[in-house]
Amino acid sequence: MDALARLLAREARALGLDARDTPQDPEALVALARRTLEELYALGLIEGTPEPECWATPRRPEH
Repeated sequence: MDALARLLAREARALGLDARDTPQDPEALVALARRTLEELYALGLIEGTPEPECWATPRRPEH
């Protein structure tokens, strides 16, 4: 399992999400979707807008 999958699984568990056919908290789903998009952007796999006050170690050459 790669690091992205582990990170997203940990985030889903923290938000109380699972893959069962039960109603999920819409806010938790939005939070997981946002985190997923942020990570895909950080890996350079999708387009996005760089955040000017990002203090993390850059993962993309454009930062």
